[in-house]
Amino acid sequence: MPQWQGSPSSRAMRLVEGAELLREDLPPSARVDIPVPLEAGDALGTPVARLSSLVQARSAAREAILASAGRGLEVPILLGGDCASSLAGLEHAVGAAAGEALAVLWFDAHPDLQHPSTSPSGAASGMTLRHALGDGAPDLALAEPVAAPHVSLIGARAFDPEELAESESRGLRRIEADPDPEAFAAQIVAAVAPARRLYVHIDLDVLDPAEFGSVHTPVPFGLSVAQLTAALRAAVAEVPLVGGAICEFAPASAERAAEDLPTVLRTLGALTSGLLRGAA
Repeated sequence: MPQWQGSPSSRAMRLVEGAELLREDLPPSARVDIPVPLEAGDALGTPVARLSSLVQARSAAREAILASAGRGLEVPILLGGDCASSLAGLEHAVGAAAGEALAVLWFDAHPDLQHPSTSPSGAASGMTLRHALGDGAPDLALAEPVAAPHVSLIGARAFDPEELAESESRGLRRIEADPDPEAFAAQIVAAVAPARRLYVHIDLDVLDPAEFGSVHTPVPFGLSVAQLTAALRAAVAEVPLVGGAICEFAPASAERAAEDLPTVLRTLGALTSGLLRGAA
């Protein structure tokens, strides 16, 4: 899903290029291409930049998820867009949980808790979790929100004051990375164990810039690739996955893309490892 309209970056079109690289590495039998508008779109009189294109893209993603279920692809993993592309998958996950507890793991350097009325950029990416919790712009907020007690912020280290206040008022769990990947994985298992279903959102800026550089806003002191993949494998082994997203792959050059693409595919492999085990 090469959505770029939710990004605040002046280089947002790199997300389209990153999505195309990912597309080339996926088998056609397991891939569904979601059409995203070419135009930037209009705010429709709201504080949300490019809202018309975001709404159109989410409608296309909803249709693709329903069609995919008919092909036996019942666990949608949305790849390649900005963080707001995760909303359709979150919406599907809430429905797939069918009233059972849904754990949401939010791997992201940013908590994405900005409100449209106070966002400095108007970019929907920075509002994604706020909308998933049922707050924000009516066109984007989930009608059936995710439950705050089951949301874990992992690797978040770039809060603005409002986001910090929002996370604390909602009681969102924050998990700091243990240097030992196995100990870190145990923390993640403890967070998801009470739930019956799992959704995983991964903004690749959760990774440390020393290990992964193909993002718009690298933030120091992130997770290692080993920590991220160990945590993902442990989580999906503990609780059945009903959806996920890997967002913000924005390589600045062909050389950077060649260096970082294997990490994205390794992350995807860890996220889907429980599905492959179930199929076997």
